[in-house]
Amino acid sequence: MQRAVQFDLDARVAMPQLPIAASYAIVFATLAVFGVVAVAGLKMSKLSVTDKDSYFTARNSQSTFSLAMTFFASGMGAWVLFAVAEVGTYTGSLGVAGYALSAIAPLIILDRVSPFLRRELPNGVTLHDFVALRFGKSMTALLAVISAFYMFIYLVAELTSVGGAVALITGIDPLAPVLGTSLITLAYSSVGGLPVSLLTDQVQGVMVIVLVVLLCIAVFAYNPLPKDAIIDSGAADVTLGGLRTAVTLILAVTAANLFHSGYWQRVWAATDNRAMTRGVLIANGLQLVVMVLFGVIGMMAVAVYGSALFSPEYVAFLAAFFFIAELPVGWQVIAVIATVCMVASSADTLQNGLAALFAASPRVSVRSAMALTVLLNVPAIILATLQLSVLSLFILADLLAAAVCVPIGLGLWYRTHPTAALAGSAVGLLSILVVFAVSGALSGSVAVGLSGIYYAFDLSSPTLLVAFILAPALSGLVTVGGSLLVPGYRFAGFPKVDVAVTKA
Repeated sequence: MQRAVQFDLDARVAMPQLPIAASYAIVFATLAVFGVVAVAGLKMSKLSVTDKDSYFTARNSQSTFSLAMTFFASGMGAWVLFAVAEVGTYTGSLGVAGYALSAIAPLIILDRVSPFLRRELPNGVTLHDFVALRFGKSMTALLAVISAFYMFIYLVAELTSVGGAVALITGIDPLAPVLGTSLITLAYSSVGGLPVSLLTDQVQGVMVIVLVVLLCIAVFAYNPLPKDAIIDSGAADVTLGGLRTAVTLILAVTAANLFHSGYWQRVWAATDNRAMTRGVLIANGLQLVVMVLFGVIGMMAVAVYGSALFSPEYVAFLAAFFFIAELPVGWQVIAVIATVCMVASSADTLQNGLAALFAASPRVSVRSAMALTVLLNVPAIILATLQLSVLSLFILADLLAAAVCVPIGLGLWYRTHPTAALAGSAVGLLSILVVFAVSGALSGSVAVGLSGIYYAFDLSSPTLLVAFILAPALSGLVTVGGSLLVPGYRFAGFPKVDVAVTKA
């Protein structure tokens, strides 16, 4: 049984819309709640913005529950509404499984290395501190460029998602939720720093898991399918394309999220290693629930709408919204609130992470770092209001991260030489160019192949998969090999001094 997709090329998707005035009220009332929580938290904490350490780390203060909610809320942005369901429509169960694993793998790595970092760098703030002391200026600069690029693109994607999703459900101008979310999260992030962001994450995390689960239950309840409908439609089939997509997503998302400064800040915010481990376990469990639910919704869409998702217009990324369109208006209100929650929680984490990255230098004050973050939000807002796809830029950032993450990770090995790590990173980056150039040559044009680095939209592409495998593999081999060529080198250890505690 398949239903025709009610799709309008101008409106993007036909949905029973909430009254315009009510829609604006819902968006800004939701944001206002977070503002009130932030103000209350700020008054309770009595945070001084001249204290760089407490502003950026909330050092040794966060319990298991707080860490679980902040990791969950920070990772589950509105991209889930679009991307996970879309992957479910064309890659089946393997693609969904790969996407789900890609969401939890970075946190597992963070948890595994956090005891070492907390012990060796007790005054650390982000990964920047580890890289600066372990490898020196060149690798630190490379880390900073990739981290800033990735987090900026992530911020653009989240603001684009909140504008697009709310506009689809309500019909309001995307500028309102984009501007509102950016300004409100910037306001409380700027004034309260990480401690206030962690507090709002607790509220947002609870709201997201409750509202998203209820919304998914409503989708299932209002769209009952015959037994085995998903299996009969072929949506859950295990395919080679699904396998390639799964592996690509695991490698890409894991590598990129290791350059997310906002995640690393939370390593030092934990009260202890036990709280960190438990927080990660709970957060990953919640993330798996959300990822699987939306993946199933994507596969349901294939069973219900069939080929209309892909032709004559490709609208698979709207799979979840076709179901939301058929829900009563009350559920659409819940969808709007959930969307704003998801973006606010990820946006403030990104804004804090960017500020922490800018403030890594002792010469940069808290105010200067936040001013730079505010300035960076201007192009992010402009790009988000244009509602452009940033998938290609996301993939480019993922490729850059994949080429450099292994040499940085090998810094945990006392034999890794800084020059070898830099050489390994360079080889990893070069390998990306070679893979796409060879792919282009085999297809008849090296130039077209190289342009594929920017226009890499197909996550099941063999070329993309090879690039994500070779970049970290070769960078790691060169780093290890180069380090072994310097037989007398041993890392002397980290100095037992403050690496990030300065006054603004």
